[in-house]
Amino acid sequence: MKGPFFINFMIIMSCICVCSAVLWNYIYRRSRWLALVVFVAAATVIAGAGLSYYGRVFPAVQGTVEGMLLMYGSLGAISWFFLFFLAFPVLVVASAAVFIERRLRRWKQKRRGVTTMPPVPPEKGRGITRRSFLRGVAAVIPVAAAGTSVLGNFVGESYLAVTRHDLHYPDLPDYLDGYKIGQISDVHLGLFVSPERLREALEALAAEGVSRVEITGDLIDELSLLPQCGDVLREMAAKFPDGIDYCYGNHEYYRGLEAITALLETTPVRILRNSAVEASAGRGEGLAERSGQDAAPFYVAGVDYSFARGDEAFTAQRREYVAQALDGVPESAFVVMLAHHSDFIDEGFERRIPLTMCGHTHGAQFALIGPVVESVGFKYLRGMYRQGGSYGYVNRGTGHWLPFRVFCSREATVFTLHKG
Repeated sequence: MKGPFFINFMIIMSCICVCSAVLWNYIYRRSRWLALVVFVAAATVIAGAGLSYYGRVFPAVQGTVEGMLLMYGSLGAISWFFLFFLAFPVLVVASAAVFIERRLRRWKQKRRGVTTMPPVPPEKGRGITRRSFLRGVAAVIPVAAAGTSVLGNFVGESYLAVTRHDLHYPDLPDYLDGYKIGQISDVHLGLFVSPERLREALEALAAEGVSRVEITGDLIDELSLLPQCGDVLREMAAKFPDGIDYCYGNHEYYRGLEAITALLETTPVRILRNSAVEASAGRGEGLAERSGQDAAPFYVAGVDYSFARGDEAFTAQRREYVAQALDGVPESAFVVMLAHHSDFIDEGFERRIPLTMCGHTHGAQFALIGPVVESVGFKYLRGMYRQGGSYGYVNRGTGHWLPFRVFCSREATVFTLHKG
């Protein structure tokens, strides 16, 4: 997290932290509310400064004890931010309820001609007072938010799930029956995702007997990790007999397209940028340990990331990219298409492409906000989608640039193709 994004992130999170402290105090009715607000603001500034420092010195400290300590300290800082991010909407609702309850109570007091109503201690066996209940609610909110934040940052983000999908096609070339394709996406090698996480994902796919791997963009954020990234890709490529294919995501453009491309060109990874590669001319030719009678070829196509603004321009550019990628691909070919943005699934369905693999969304990372993200941002958020004989899949992300996941683990995907 650097530059304007980090500045905006800190402004937003600082406002959320301070507002959360004010709302919590309103519910709990502490007398020293100013001290609480100052403490929260100071802690937020310190957390932000620590996170910024880690980002600046990362290239020099990666792989050292200092780097490890700074990483865990930064995870703690992000946990602090997410404590308030999670608590804030709950506190807004709770504060609104408390406000209404207090206004109603005062209105009832006025109707009775009572100016003050001292709290009455509960009788034995009659439960607790409203004030005690609200204090209890106010105490639970930050505890629950803190627990969720810590688990999401330290535990949820570290678990890698291998998801398996069996896809059936009546017209699948016989030499592809039982063929396994792996997918990883959005690895985001950087401050919180080491090259070992990339190795972990590729090892998991190799253990599944995958023949080829597709990487659907956003491989790396921290360019100082390019040498280690290249080492992992060169080493692991040998475990996939039909190789590794790759399409660009938006972060390649943000971080340094030329440097990332230059690195990938030193590895066996095939870059597909509005282009396609003939994986087999038919009858399994060109594939490891594959043979059959069907002459239909097998192609893997990849499209570039579209930065077009506006729905019409975005749709038009997506169609243009897909047309370029499929130019020269025979109508009879079985095609797998790689795209970073999940909206390319629309073009996959439109052109009846058997399988379109995407990423970009990270599955929202926090499952509870998934419906909101779908309604305002992404038609295809995570998992499998189908239209007729075409499938579209959105990987939840093998990594992340912001380490927080709840009920939305990191993912490496295995697709097994079946005839019939």
